[in-house]
Amino acid sequence: MSRKDRARTICGSGASDDPSTAAATSAALNQARQQLSGRVNLALFFASPAHPLSDVLAEAKKRLPRVDVVACTSAGEITERGLTHSGVAAMLIGWGEAEHEVTGRGVPHDDIAALGEALGGKFMRHTPERDKHAVCILMGDGLSPAFEKLVLEVRKAPRLKHPIVGGGAGDDGKFVGTAVGVNHEVFPGGMLSVQVTSHNAWGVGVAHGLSPASPRFTVTRAEGNVVMEIDERPALDIYREYAKGRGLDFESLDLPQFLVENELGVLLFEDVVRVRAPLRVEDNGALFAAGEVPEGSTVCIVRGAEEDIIDAARVAAEDAKDGLGGVQAAGILVFSCVCRGMVLGPRYAEEIRAIRAVFPDVPIAGFSSYGEVARTESRLDGYHNNTIVVVAIPE
Repeated sequence: MSRKDRARTICGSGASDDPSTAAATSAALNQARQQLSGRVNLALFFASPAHPLSDVLAEAKKRLPRVDVVACTSAGEITERGLTHSGVAAMLIGWGEAEHEVTGRGVPHDDIAALGEALGGKFMRHTPERDKHAVCILMGDGLSPAFEKLVLEVRKAPRLKHPIVGGGAGDDGKFVGTAVGVNHEVFPGGMLSVQVTSHNAWGVGVAHGLSPASPRFTVTRAEGNVVMEIDERPALDIYREYAKGRGLDFESLDLPQFLVENELGVLLFEDVVRVRAPLRVEDNGALFAAGEVPEGSTVCIVRGAEEDIIDAARVAAEDAKDGLGGVQAAGILVFSCVCRGMVLGPRYAEEIRAIRAVFPDVPIAGFSSYGEVARTESRLDGYHNNTIVVVAIPE
């Protein structure tokens, strides 16, 4: 390998839906290794809970004993080859002039400041040298309010020009429990970080393609991720009236599908600044959302045409490419809300094709997530739902 090649970051991706965890992990690794010329420094795995994360890590470490391995459970596994379910996807990275640190933490998450220090310490404390850039990749329990709070904590870092990206671990749409893993250790309900310093800037794009579809409302009672009342009525009543206004029989609807197609948008003036996906309905008509919706928030129901949702992937990819500043992409990470796959159904492949149109012949890997992370210089909010985040890793 030439010195010039050693100075370039290289990536490879792979995926498998083999029912055997060892075989699926091995096959994903073999595919990814075919795109690499030698060195591997970091391996990221996104795995359905059908594959025990401990077994994924064990197989990966057996094959890559001197490589840092991080993993999370998913609600769908993404590569440039398409979307799988009950599978394993991998991204292998060989750094050029970049370096990383990995950290994982388990429950409880009652001390968010300590959790932020543990997972984002170096990123939060130090300003990199003038000619270096930094990025913090966060993956954690997308069902826990602590994940969004962790993003907000790490967001306090002085590195305002450097992005925070990632996604909430999933569990194939069961909404029961998730896990992350670092090297040999699995953290059920846990969180992990990958902190990277590089000479080249990373590109990040974030978009959702949704627009208001209802009047404005006010959240009058909420606690954490649970929205109990909107306009002083059970939150579900707003959806019941919305369905009636669209000429739909609310009682005969596939309610989970209806909710993900018509989510809550949090407004700032006229703009939908974040989207919150209602994951389930409580017995009292409250909505359990993938992310906090504070009392007093102005909200509306949002939805998007399939074409707009697909086009958002292209917009996010183009923004990520622009963020590279002319440097070529070595690999692409994708964190795409599980709701997008539920809305698009068989058309989900078009979302991946929209990214590939911007980054042809570049390895892609990621997962369908419960909450997406993208804090950039122009998007300071950081935590999103029903959103696609496209992250371009520079060569």
